[in-house]
Amino acid sequence: MKYLRRELYQVEKEYLKHFGEDSLNRIILHDPNTKDKQEVQDTIDILRQAIVDNKPLEQVPEDMWNLIQF
Repeated sequence: MKYLRRELYQVEKEYLKHFGEDSLNRIILHDPNTKDKQEVQDTIDILRQAIVDNKPLEQVPEDMWNLIQF
């Protein structure tokens, strides 16, 4: 799991570099405390595919985001 977390961190950095520093601000990709390796791998795959397709993930609209309780 440690390896996957490092890989996710690297892919997130690549994504932010490609689409901008605020591009993941209002996106929920997975539970940050998950122990599910497949869930983390799926997140890595989603981010990589977005970079390859040059299509950023759609962020939750700010008004809706402000209604979410974390």
